[in-house]
Amino acid sequence: MEFLCSKDVQVVGNTAMCYVSAFSGAGIGDCGIHFGSKIPLAMASEKETDRANIIRRNFDKTKVYSGDINSKLLDLREHWVTHFGDLKPWLVVISPPCQGMSANGLGKIMSEVRQNRRPELDERNQLIIPGIQLIESLEPDWFIIENVPRMKHTVIETEEGDLVNIVEYVKNKLEKYGYTIKEDIVDFLDYGVPHRRERLITIGCRLGTGADKLHPEPTHGPKQALPDYVSLGHVLAKAKLPPIQAKEKENKCKKIEYHEVPVWNNKHMEWMKPVKQGASAFENHLCPKCKISYASDPTLTKCTKPGCETVLPRPQVSFDGWICQNCAEKNRTHRETCYCGKKRTSEKVERVSRIIKGFKTSYRRLDSDSPAGTLTMNSGVISSDMKGHPTEHRVLSVKEILILSTMHSYEKEKYPWESFAFETKNSDGVCDKVSLRTIRHVIGESIPPLGLKKIVNHLKSLDSRI
Repeated sequence: MEFLCSKDVQVVGNTAMCYVSAFSGAGIGDCGIHFGSKIPLAMASEKETDRANIIRRNFDKTKVYSGDINSKLLDLREHWVTHFGDLKPWLVVISPPCQGMSANGLGKIMSEVRQNRRPELDERNQLIIPGIQLIESLEPDWFIIENVPRMKHTVIETEEGDLVNIVEYVKNKLEKYGYTIKEDIVDFLDYGVPHRRERLITIGCRLGTGADKLHPEPTHGPKQALPDYVSLGHVLAKAKLPPIQAKEKENKCKKIEYHEVPVWNNKHMEWMKPVKQGASAFENHLCPKCKISYASDPTLTKCTKPGCETVLPRPQVSFDGWICQNCAEKNRTHRETCYCGKKRTSEKVERVSRIIKGFKTSYRRLDSDSPAGTLTMNSGVISSDMKGHPTEHRVLSVKEILILSTMHSYEKEKYPWESFAFETKNSDGVCDKVSLRTIRHVIGESIPPLGLKKIVNHLKSLDSRI
């Protein structure tokens, strides 16, 4: 296979106008740089083989490494030297895993250490270390580190065993190479992305550009001089997708690829049908039969009117259990002690129902007048956070998720990366389509390509050599 090399890219001084991506996922964000900003992707590293194979399918001349990045650092360095010699990459982008990022700051953790209660730190946070080592090894002109906002307060253990704030670690390691470094929390709504996506974006530059200029100015927002945020209703109206609902044989449109949703069970349909835009099924307070309001008691599961006793359309669960005489909590049969601490004595086992415990943002419809909520890996699950379609009885379809993520356009003009194939390509060159569930997952993991394109285009505008 022929990989990207120095003769394939523009060379400016000792810089090859291409970039390297680590913790690349399926290459969703990379589309914004490679296809959008026209900075070719030379190398990518991704732990999960299926994600790496999606990159291989879509980036023909990119060298892709799968597996633990700690074991691939030398390979990445050797491949770069073999194909680019002494040149430096223009950009390195790293997106280390965010699942372990903690809101516990250094002060709180050090207080525990002083009390001889050294906390266990999530090993996933340590993956920032090989990411920084990659930047040290390649010395790009620019680097971007993207992660969740709480990374700003996360603590890691350094190679020397010290506990340090992760942002300070980045600066301590890289400022000595001459980088100007600036971190800022960015909501990609500000760049015209039609869903909420907050990320801590850390940018480093060795070209002498002032730190106050590294992040682009918002193009959308509440300021009078800017267009407003892009609303979900605007996107859906422009997309003009046929209505579907979460019922068998009605949950997909055969003419439009990816316009498909999971089928709901009867309970989910009953709970969600009365829900208005922006509201949750937990707020359903009217009895469907006698129309009595139970808004004052959100814990009730059925109408209390004698002779009615209709089940209320609230998310609830039924099971064999016992009711605590102390706090009226409904406990499953196997529990011998209530959550309040009282032990079970003479309470009898009976069939009981209670409201499902969880966040009240679940079983909730989105609001057409606002941008969509953050796209997560669970975008197909109505019990997850704010996933209901604003008017139809279903979650957002995979096609709608692709549009909101900016992988697909809702306008007549297509994105330059719209031909991206959700397929894997193995070492034998065989391509296979991935599941709709996998598409939802990789979109939920990724940075919006339109947002990353705008950031990188801004960096290009700051580089006087381009």
